[in-house]
Amino acid sequence: MQQIFHTSASPEEYWQLGKEFAFPDPPGFCPVCRTGLPLKKHGFYRRNSLFGRGTRRILIRRYRCRFCGRTVSFLPSFCLPYFQYALNLIYQALEYVVLKSFPLRRCVALFRELFKELYWEPAHLRFYVRRFLTVLPRLKLVLRQMFSKVSLPREGNKRAEAAKMLDVLASLGDLQSFSARFYAHCGHGFFSPLRKLV
Repeated sequence: MQQIFHTSASPEEYWQLGKEFAFPDPPGFCPVCRTGLPLKKHGFYRRNSLFGRGTRRILIRRYRCRFCGRTVSFLPSFCLPYFQYALNLIYQALEYVVLKSFPLRRCVALFRELFKELYWEPAHLRFYVRRFLTVLPRLKLVLRQMFSKVSLPREGNKRAEAAKMLDVLASLGDLQSFSARFYAHCGHGFFSPLRKLV
C-alpha cells in the first residue's frame, strides 16, 4: 500500500538528503488492517523520479505492520503513484495542451527547450490528456466530497470540462498538497487508472 505525504522539498533536495530526509512518522495504526499497533520501519526502496531537469533514483520509506505483515510506502507529494514523471511536470503539460490549446508537437518542442533532459514524444502528452479525461468523473466526485462549496464544471464537451477542471485545481492552492489530501481521502492518486478502484 502507498500513502502520499506533503513535502515542500524539490525532487533534487529530497534526493540529496537521501536517508537524512525528515520522513513523516507513520500513523499509530495500520492503514491496511486498521490494527492499533504502530507500524515498524521496514527499510527503503528506490524508484525513479523524472522531473525534467534530471532523473533521480529516490528513496521511498517503508513501514511494516506487525500484525498483518503488509507494508506501507510513503511517497513524497511530488510523486504520483504508478508514474515516474513528477506531478508538477505532468500538470504543466496538461495546462499547455488542454488550457492553452498547444498542438502536441509544439508542446513537445517547448518542453524540450525548457527541460533539456526530457525525452517526451507527442504520444506521452496524448496519454496524459486521455488519462485526465478518463479520470474526470472520479475527480469531480471526490472533490464534491472534500470541498462542498467547490464549483465544478458541468458535463458536456470533455475538453472544455477538462480545461475548467484544471482551473478548479489551480484555485485550490498548492497542487502537491491537494494531491496528498486527495490520496488520504480516497486511497488513490487523482491521476491513477480507474481500474485500480475495483
